[in-house]
Amino acid sequence: MINNSIFRISSLLIFVLALSFSALAQKGTVSGKIVDEKKEPIFMASIVIEGTTIGTTTDFDGNYTLETKSGTYNLIFSFIGLKTQKQSVTIGDGSKTSIDITLTEDRLMLDDAVVVGFGRRQKRDVTGSITKIQPKDIGDATVSSIENAMQGRASGIQVTAANGAAGAAIKVNVRGTNSISAGSEPLYVIDGIPMTSGDFSPGNLGSRTNAMADLDPNDIESIEVLKDASSAAIYGARGSNGVILITTKKGSSGKTKFNASYKTGTITATNRLDFLSASEHLALRDSAGLNDSPTTNLGSSAYPWTRAQADSLAAAGGSDWIDEVLRVGRMHEANISAAGGNEKTKFYIAGSYKNEEGFLVGNNYERINGRINIDNQATEKLDIGVSIGLSNSKNNRVPMGDAGGLGLAQQKMPYLPIYNADGTYYDPYSNPLWQLENMSFVANVFRTLTKIYGDLEIYKGLRFRSEYGIDVLNQIEEEYNYRNTQDESSTSNATDRRTFVFNWTTNNFFSYTKDINENNHFNVILGNSLQKSQTKGVGLSGYNFSNDYLTEPGNVNAAYQSGYSWETGYAFTSFFTRVFYKLNNRYLLSASLRSDGSSRFGPENRYGLFPTASLGWIITDETFMQNISMLSYLKFNASWGLTGNAEIGDYSYYGLFSTSSGYNGENGLTPSSLANPELHWEKCNQTDLTMDYGFLDNKIAGNITYYNKITSDMLTYIILPSSSGYSGIWQNVGKMKNYGLEFTLNTKNINKELKWSTDFNISLNRNKVLDVSGLPPDAFEGGQPGEGRVIVGYPAGQAYVVQYAGVQQSDADLTVYDLNGNQVLNSDGSIMTTHIEAGDDVYYDVNGNLMSSDHPYFYDNRIPMGNPTPKFYGGINNTFSYKNFDINFLFSFVFGNTIYDDPAKQQIGAFRNVAQRPEILDYWSEENTETEVPEIDANYTAVNSSRFLYNASYIRLRNVSIGYSLPKETCKKMNIYRLRVYLSGTNLWLWTKYPGWDPEVLRDVDTNSQQGNVSFAGPSYQTPQAKTINIGVQVEF
Repeated sequence: MINNSIFRISSLLIFVLALSFSALAQKGTVSGKIVDEKKEPIFMASIVIEGTTIGTTTDFDGNYTLETKSGTYNLIFSFIGLKTQKQSVTIGDGSKTSIDITLTEDRLMLDDAVVVGFGRRQKRDVTGSITKIQPKDIGDATVSSIENAMQGRASGIQVTAANGAAGAAIKVNVRGTNSISAGSEPLYVIDGIPMTSGDFSPGNLGSRTNAMADLDPNDIESIEVLKDASSAAIYGARGSNGVILITTKKGSSGKTKFNASYKTGTITATNRLDFLSASEHLALRDSAGLNDSPTTNLGSSAYPWTRAQADSLAAAGGSDWIDEVLRVGRMHEANISAAGGNEKTKFYIAGSYKNEEGFLVGNNYERINGRINIDNQATEKLDIGVSIGLSNSKNNRVPMGDAGGLGLAQQKMPYLPIYNADGTYYDPYSNPLWQLENMSFVANVFRTLTKIYGDLEIYKGLRFRSEYGIDVLNQIEEEYNYRNTQDESSTSNATDRRTFVFNWTTNNFFSYTKDINENNHFNVILGNSLQKSQTKGVGLSGYNFSNDYLTEPGNVNAAYQSGYSWETGYAFTSFFTRVFYKLNNRYLLSASLRSDGSSRFGPENRYGLFPTASLGWIITDETFMQNISMLSYLKFNASWGLTGNAEIGDYSYYGLFSTSSGYNGENGLTPSSLANPELHWEKCNQTDLTMDYGFLDNKIAGNITYYNKITSDMLTYIILPSSSGYSGIWQNVGKMKNYGLEFTLNTKNINKELKWSTDFNISLNRNKVLDVSGLPPDAFEGGQPGEGRVIVGYPAGQAYVVQYAGVQQSDADLTVYDLNGNQVLNSDGSIMTTHIEAGDDVYYDVNGNLMSSDHPYFYDNRIPMGNPTPKFYGGINNTFSYKNFDINFLFSFVFGNTIYDDPAKQQIGAFRNVAQRPEILDYWSEENTETEVPEIDANYTAVNSSRFLYNASYIRLRNVSIGYSLPKETCKKMNIYRLRVYLSGTNLWLWTKYPGWDPEVLRDVDTNSQQGNVSFAGPSYQTPQAKTINIGVQVEF
């Protein structure tokens, strides 16, 4: 199959070269100069003959020359941020025509082209909810991947990074969580081809990776986010969670334009959590009477470090374990690109290199990218092209959570030494530094994204386009643990895993555009899409190596080897159509219909039908609105649509088995998941109402959107009792609702020599589970820390915990009540009580009665607490420019959600042999009764409760940049168009009441796909986000 695909690509490339000719014809030229309102020349302004790909661009001085066959044409003059102009021109044989153009500022950019599914449309003609992000919106922000570029810049889109480690996972959520167990990530489409965006090493070392990090953000021309059903349903089965359309840069006719940039800087952690010093910890240890327990005595066989040695180390300041695993990282990034062409062939070529040394010792990320996009007008009727994106990344990963690294350093006592007197590591098997030196985990990813297309004009207005794209990903993971990594007797072990993904897509569709007259515009598309994805994996493990130098698993005796392999795949087949009609340039109608078939469902339930309809009305173009001078633009959109979701395991409707050797060591099969041949599409019914507005010549502009989404027949993985012999079953169960408001405001505050503009967005989303067919909360279990549930009337992933009441102030015997509020009796008929002492923690049962953690029905008294999703989130971006200086800063904010701080149970909840936070010093005593911290006790075990549920609201200074551009006269003397130097930073400041490392936490970083939407933010010995400070230079010539 792969060879056939390569043959197809090779054949089409030959076809591209073979058709690169045109017939000779008499030609004429049109030339001129394009300037802005200040009469400054515009470099790289676009001049295109309407309805064709024939065009050119201006040079440094704003001059252009376009040669074409004789005839009458409409020329389209455009530049980003300026109003597009159309000019009619008649060119005769050998004639020379001159046209000069002044382009003025376009505050709403209504003529700007917006990418929609399988086409483009002017912004004013869009009837759905689409947000567009361009490189100019991102500026100098240091973004590790495409998802980072959207953070805080668009309404309805919440972007959360797992942590600040290099190459770490990022989650994008468009308008809330739509499902209990099915995937909630949006569909990524690059140049029309769906992209593989899953994580192929989930949970390894306690951290997920990010498949989208393989793309270079510098190659992106625009990002369009399709949020409503009428926009996303053209992708049918894949559009339920939103669609992110990524368009890469292309060339244009005219002089070749080169861009080169370089930046370098530092990377540090955004926060440093405080812990008790060695002397404070020892004093607390004495207060807790910890030495009453023989197994934890300092100087015992378990803890050979004596108390005298601990006191001596404490007097010298103790050990700073956190400092040992953190560092000041470095980053370097270089990019170069060239774009140009002529009337027939246009090209874009780019290359980049990135090297990121993270703030965690041992964590490094390196990436090389290359891209070439070629578009060719093979004949007057046929356009063909190819785009190839290549990347190679290497991610040196380190343990996360409590597995090691920073997570383990957060647990180490400060009175224990890092090194022995002879320079060797103290207690090496639980020493995070020793582990970092003796464990290796490297992931290499080689990726190719290729697309070829042909676009044929059959006759005027009717075109046929065929696209074929492949996404090939080859991931090599090499893991090695040196001898004695786990304990003194452990042998070395290694694992070599290979994952190969081959994903191909073909789109074939007709499009017909007709201007019936100047007041009636009509467009229809009709087509077919096919996609198939295959994933294969192999692995080989070995142990008992003779040395720590030959670390390949094949270097050990076969008796110490074990191997495995696996294969999975899926396919989609689709037929679609969309109609767009525009009347009098202000009444808009769009409708689409898509039929999808998926291999993930049984033969009887394989196909789904997804219709949409939308309307638009540009009210300010009505004659009765012409006298309202204050109102520049007003448009209403209404849309409805049905989308689907099939993002589950590839064979979920089958009964699944797993291999096992648990019966007397004999190999066999164990049932894991029950079959369900009735499994079918999850459906999302969505309605949108939008108002676009502009005031005072669009100096104040934006939009307001209300949406309502109802997901039904949710694809849900239900946990079964262990007595059944099965782990669970996939079923279509329940209903969920997401509804909310989105508001954007863009203002041009000052537009003189000093320019100041502001972009603000805020989103309010409410998620509510409406029905789960009577299933109890524990039928849907989230991942760590294990208390996320699905409860009717609450958001998915609701924290389900016992309510903390505080600290008991006196000894008492608490009456035990059942869930109905009735007193529980002992076998002798007496009232059951539990004894509680002053200083103990105390809780409320479901009826508001006090109870201790020894209550016989303690966990039956859990109730929904907190909020797993924000009440609102957004961002505000300000841009200033004065002469050659520019300043930009972006704040993002999240309010109203909660985080469950699981490590706090050990670090401020129960005095154990782990590092302690300063909050524990406020423990209850007879002298300190006004506190929420119980009396410290060596034998106390903390429980999951609302005590460790914290407000995670925050405001973050996401990006800042300050730049200076050389004067144009100076650049002209240097024979360059532009040279700019800048200083930028990310995550420089944070306001929050959350007492942990960082309130920006990925909900499902340590959970599998079935648990991801049900988990809630509960960090396990968290890694904070990264703070970067960079200096850079950009050159255009």
